[in-house]
Formats: sequence, structure tokens, C-alpha cells
Amino acid sequence: MNYLLMPQEKKADILENAVINLSDDEIKRLYGELGYVEMSAPSLGLACRFRGSETVRTLTDMGATFDFPSTKDTEEKYRCYIGEKYGNYRTNYSLYLLKIFRGEMKGACSTKGMSFLKNMPRREGKPLSFISDDERIKVLRLLYDNREKIAFKPEEMLYYAVFAGDRVIADELKGSGVCFSDIRIKTITEGGAATDGYWFEYGKLTGALSDGNYLPVMERIASELDGKRFYLTDKIYELTKKRFHNADILKFFFDNFRHDKLNKIRFIQDLIAANSTEGLMLAEQEGWIGTPRTRDNLIEFASKSGNPEMLSWLLDYKNRTADIAAEREKKEKRELRELNASPDSVMMLKKIWSYKKQEDGSLVITNYKGTDKTEVTVPERIGKSIVTAIGNGAFAGASGVGAGSVTANFTHEQMQARRKITKITLPKTLKLIGRGAFTFLRSLKNITIPDGVEEIDAFAFDDCDSLTEITVPGTVKKIGMYAFAGCDNLSVVKICEGVLEIGAGAFSRDTSLKKVELPESLRRMITQKLRFHNVEALDFSSSLTAYCPKGSYAEKYCKEKGIAVKTCEEKI
Repeated sequence: MNYLLMPQEKKADILENAVINLSDDEIKRLYGELGYVEMSAPSLGLACRFRGSETVRTLTDMGATFDFPSTKDTEEKYRCYIGEKYGNYRTNYSLYLLKIFRGEMKGACSTKGMSFLKNMPRREGKPLSFISDDERIKVLRLLYDNREKIAFKPEEMLYYAVFAGDRVIADELKGSGVCFSDIRIKTITEGGAATDGYWFEYGKLTGALSDGNYLPVMERIASELDGKRFYLTDKIYELTKKRFHNADILKFFFDNFRHDKLNKIRFIQDLIAANSTEGLMLAEQEGWIGTPRTRDNLIEFASKSGNPEMLSWLLDYKNRTADIAAEREKKEKRELRELNASPDSVMMLKKIWSYKKQEDGSLVITNYKGTDKTEVTVPERIGKSIVTAIGNGAFAGASGVGAGSVTANFTHEQMQARRKITKITLPKTLKLIGRGAFTFLRSLKNITIPDGVEEIDAFAFDDCDSLTEITVPGTVKKIGMYAFAGCDNLSVVKICEGVLEIGAGAFSRDTSLKKVELPESLRRMITQKLRFHNVEALDFSSSLTAYCPKGSYAEKYCKEKGIAVKTCEEKI
């Protein structure tokens, strides 16, 4: 057979079969007939795993290498990974030497396309078994001695051996003076962008470690970092805090992770949630419980969490460290200053409202920051400026609403408090209700839109489930699209004389809607026809009745859309 004209992928298959089924002499003869084999890396890796040093030597003498072309064609032909998405790693067939099997070392990107079997079936005879530790050391020494010739990277083997918990390989490499590469150390201690393959893989590997393996692996990694600390991000913190129930892991976290990015209050709250007295003791040593206000907030948090052991520890800490008399005096002075201040003063209002000045000097409310009221009154003025607008998402009970156009500018605590609001009183100075201003206020039952409001923007009251009735004053010229959509209990709507336009889907998904009064002034009710859905200004509900002036545009529209109509005279 003329092997020289054979396609390269066929040569690679023949060489792999030879490693599994033939003797070393037969492999050598066949390799000579095959000539250049573009993809010899899988065969060399299988020899490392199932045959041992003699077969590895035979292959390397004949030109086998862990290197292969980094092209898309290579990836498709050989079902490997060549670093197309992340350019700083690719499939590493030398890792077949590691003592890992199916499902182990999850998250290792460099093992894509590899199968870590315990036994390899053959055409004849017994299956090949994973080689012994003594033989693996012989293979490793052979690879190390020929590392430049065969593109073997011992520092990468060490990195993966540590994560795999393969002490045989890791200890042998350390005995040869191998260390983590500079880029691995930099990644672990300084982090990386989301598109950086090393950082992405590091997060996957650490997250996949079991609690039992976490500490041995991370301690060994720490010994490779030249005294530097592990970089900490929110994601890494979330992966780690699940293990805080283990006091040794918690101590390791304190001693080896960077603290500059750590939200210390959140961290201590997580310790309370994890019922970790050891953690609170470490936090005390670091001075993180700190000020009386922080301490008292944590006591309140522990009390609300129903955690008596943590509450007891914090109260004991307060008894041990607090100057009660000095704290009481300071608190009383602060409260006196606040009591002496007018509740309508700018200082007090700034605690509850965020706002910005418009070109005409009036104010738009951009964020309600309160967390302790179910009935809220929006002020008519702040300082000398009147309030004329409720801004986009200012009271929103969820982020990303209104087709993604309203972004969150509030905390999780504020969002939860907003969802409990039952009544809002709006100022008579108001002219605009912004996009998604009150969306997702699911407990809101009572709100009056004052005369003077000129526009209700899109999604303004979207998903306000508890509203049952709403009156839109005649000063409003336009009701935006989906303005009152998804209000499950809204049954009666009165739109007063003067309103000109109702936007698409303004009352869509209002399943309880029974009665809508429409004015003679109405000139437009938008039907929005898109590729995937058809939205009307009013739902086509068999139980819905529209009350319209006789001969008006509204009456004509409702009749065309099949909505039950009564004239204003019939209503009376």
C-alpha cells in the first residue's frame, strides 16, 4: 500500500490504531512507511497513557510530536480544539499522562476532544490498561528530556496535574525545577478579561473542585504564586463562599485572597448566613466589624435572619468593645439634628429622592430610595424647584423593563421595598410620567393621576397587578404603548375628554378589563403589527365594553375591532 499519497487524517487514524494494537517494532516499521504524519499528537498521547516509555520513545524517534497546525481545517479534521475563540490555549494531548478518568477535572479547556479512559479495547487480546505510576514517571522524564523537540510544555503539565490532584506527576515535575508559567501566575493573581482563555478556564476549574479537593489543590497553587494573593472577583467570591461552612477553607480565603475588591459588609452577612463564628472572629481580627453603625446593622441583620447563635456572638462583641455611653450621646446628637431639620428640607429629601434639574429649572425624579413606607407622597418641590416629571424607571420594581430601555439604578433592598408600596400620591405640579416609571409595583392599589399631566410614557404602569381602576385626566394628550399592560386586576378605565392618542397595547393582557370610557377627543388608537405579534390598543375580550360618544372616532374604532360598544347616552 502506498501510504505517501494517503490523506493526512487517514494517516493519523492508522497511527493511532497501531499504537493501540501493534508492537513497538511494527509501529516503527509502519511509521516509516507512513512518512510525515501531520497529526501525531493523539497517538503520542495514547502511548503516554496506555503503552509506556518504550512506545513513547519509538514514536518520538520517528518524529511524533504534540505540536499540530493551528487552523480551522485541523480542528474539523481531527475533532480537536485549536484556540479559535481563545487564542492562548488549545487541546494538549500530553495530558493523557495524568491520572484522570471520565468526568474528572471538569472545566479544563485543553482536554477538548480527548477521552480519558481507564482501559483501551484492542482488536485482539486484553484491553490496554492505564500504565503504572512508575512507568508514568519514566514517560514524564522522557517527555521532559525531549521537551523542545516534541513541543512538550512541562509548566502546563504541572498546572493541570495540580488541579487533577495527580501528586505523582506534580512532585516529579517540581523535583525537576518546574514552576507555573508567568502567564498562569499573572492570571491567578491579577485576573483577566472575559475573553481571556486562561482566566475563563481557571474559573471553571476552581468552581468544579469538590469541597474535599478544594483545599489541597488551592494550597498547592498558592505555593506557586511567589507570595502573591489570589485575585478576587464577584464570580470567584460566589464560587468560594459556598464553602465557608468549612473553617479551614474560610481561613485559607482570609490568608490567601486579595481583600481590596471584597465587599466586607456583604462578606460578613454571608458569614452570618453560613453560621460561621470562626469567620466572625477572623473579621473582628481584621477590624472589619468596625464602626458602631456597621456593628448594629449586622446585629439587626442577624436578628432578621433568625440566627440566634450569630446574634449572640455579635451582642457579646458589642458588650466587649462598645463605649455605650459615648455611642448613645453621639446617636442622640445626630437624631436631634435630624429632628430640628424640616422634613421638607433639601437635606432630608435627598435621603429619599434622587433628582436632576431640567432646562426650565424644574426637577425630574430619577429614583425613589425609600425602603420603609408602603404609602409614598412625591414632593411638589425640592428646595425652590418644583417637581414636574417622574423619570424613567424611578419607582420600577424590576430592572431591564420596557423592552430593556429602563436600567436598574436601585439596590435589591429598594426593589423589594418598592414592590410592597400600596399607595402613591403624585404632586399637582406633575406634567410627565416617564417610561416604566411605576412598572412592576405589584402591590400598588391606589394612585391618582393629577390634572396637568400631559403625557404617560410607554410601560409606565406595566404589570401593576393590584390596580383595579384608573382615570386618565383630559390634560394627557398621549398614553404610551403598553402603559397599563399586564394589570391583571384592572377592570374599569376612564379616559377623560381631551386625550388624543392611545398607544399600541396600552391595555393588553388586562384580563379583568370590563369597562372602558373613551372621549370624543380621541383621534388615534394604534394597532401595532409586527412580524411575530399583532397588538391592539384594547384587548379583544368578550367581557369588555367600551363607552364612547355617539358618532365619535372611538365608537367607530371599537366597532371595527369587534369590541362591545355603548354610547355615553346609553351609559347614563
